[in-house]
Amino acid sequence: MSQITFENVEVGDGPSVTRVATTRQLVQYAAASGDYTPIHYDKDYAQKAGHERVILHGALKSSMLAEMLYDWIGENGMITTLETSYRAVDYPEVPLTLSGTITKKYVHDGSGFLDLDIGIRNQDGSITTPGKATVSLPLNK
Repeated sequence: MSQITFENVEVGDGPSVTRVATTRQLVQYAAASGDYTPIHYDKDYAQKAGHERVILHGALKSSMLAEMLYDWIGENGMITTLETSYRAVDYPEVPLTLSGTITKKYVHDGSGFLDLDIGIRNQDGSITTPGKATVSLPLNK
């Protein structure tokens, strides 16, 4: 992957990817995070709670957004802040669109920074997980 730089992005630019979380990922995430809440692995429990089936962990969705940003900024970039809000549930095996849009571009203490609106959209186009992030990128010298 090529490294993007502060100079080659503009307000309005940003990453966009489609991801499909699997039920296997839910199990792996539960093991890694220690979050064994039954709504994430027990279909009957999830249905009693009013869902079609098991749902994605909220923090897993945040990590998916972080991964999208890291893939976009490359190994020399850094995520400095990441905030998300869980507004609706998402299900495994369903394509989700993760995206970010640069809202501000600035230089501070010799580093380039980008503020972004980020989020996850479901198949209906609804944003289920909105958020904000700030990333730093190398400056061309």
